[in-house]
Amino acid sequence: MIDPVHLRTLRALSDHGTVVAAAETLHLSPSAVSQQLTSLARTTGCTLLEKRGRGVVLTQPAKILLEHADAILERFEQAESDMRSYQQGDTAVLRIGGFSTSLQNFVAEAVSSALLRNPGWSIQIDEVESEEAMALLLDRELDLAVVMIAPNRPLLADRRISLEPLIADTYRAVVPRAHPLGALDELDQLSRLAYEPWVLSRHWTSCHEIVMAACAVCGFQPHAAHNTTDFAAAVSMVGHGLGVTVIPMLGLPKQVPDSVRILPIRSNPPTRHIAVAVRSGSAQPGSPLEQFRRLLKEVVSPLAPAAKS
Repeated sequence: MIDPVHLRTLRALSDHGTVVAAAETLHLSPSAVSQQLTSLARTTGCTLLEKRGRGVVLTQPAKILLEHADAILERFEQAESDMRSYQQGDTAVLRIGGFSTSLQNFVAEAVSSALLRNPGWSIQIDEVESEEAMALLLDRELDLAVVMIAPNRPLLADRRISLEPLIADTYRAVVPRAHPLGALDELDQLSRLAYEPWVLSRHWTSCHEIVMAACAVCGFQPHAAHNTTDFAAAVSMVGHGLGVTVIPMLGLPKQVPDSVRILPIRSNPPTRHIAVAVRSGSAQPGSPLEQFRRLLKEVVSPLAPAAKS
C-alpha cells in the first residue's frame, strides 16, 4: 500500500526541485528523503526519478502519481483537521501569515478577538509577502494566510490551496500638492500619470504586479524613479516632490502630510483583491481554523465600504 507520508515527500521534491531542499522543508535528512522515495518507487513498481546532471527529475509515472497524491493528501488534511478538532476541544494552535497592511488593518484585531473568545488558543502571526505565504502554506509552516490576488502568481492556481475573497482595496493617486494635478479633486484616469516619475513597490511584490498590470491596461509603463515597499515612505517621497504613486486605501498612512494630495481615480482604478488562503481540506466546519476564517471576515466587513469608495 502506498504510504501517504511518501506521497508528501514526492510532492515536496516536485515543489522544491532537489532532495536537499525537500529535506529542509520536511525537516528530514536528505538520506531519509531518498529512502522514502526509493520505498515509494518499490511500492508502485515504477521508476519515479531520473538523474539529470547533478540533480534528479520526475518521470512521467511520478507526475501521474502526483495528480492522485494531491487528492489523497487533501483527504488526509480533512481527516487530520477533524481529529485535531476532536482532540483539542477548547484548545488550538494556529499559525497565521499576512502582508504588512493586512496585519495592521484587520489580522491583529481578528487574532486578538479570537484569543479573547478562546482562552485556550495559541496563535502566532508572521509578516510575509503573498507568494512566500502560499509556499509556506504548502510546506505546512502556516495554517492560514492573507494574500493578494496578483498577476504572475502561479501558486494562486494551485488546487492544493483554497482561496476565499475577503475585500477589494482600491488604489488612490498620491501627488505633490504643488504639482498641477494637485489642484484637482480626482483623476479622470490613471494615464494622467504616464509621464511622471513614479515611486513604486519593489518588482517582486504583489503590489508592484497589480500596479504594472493596471498601467498596462491604460497603455503605459510607469517610470520607476524610486522603489520602496513601505507605503508611508512612498507618501513621504511624494511629499518631497520626488515623484507620484498610487496606494491602496488600506495602505494609506493614518496621518498624511499637507504636502501631498490623495486623489480618487474615476476610471478603472487599480484594485488589489485580498483573499484568505488555507490548504484544501484543512478548514473543516467547526474547526478552529474555520472559526478563525469566519472571524476574519467579520472583522474585515466594516472596512469594505471605505476600501471601495
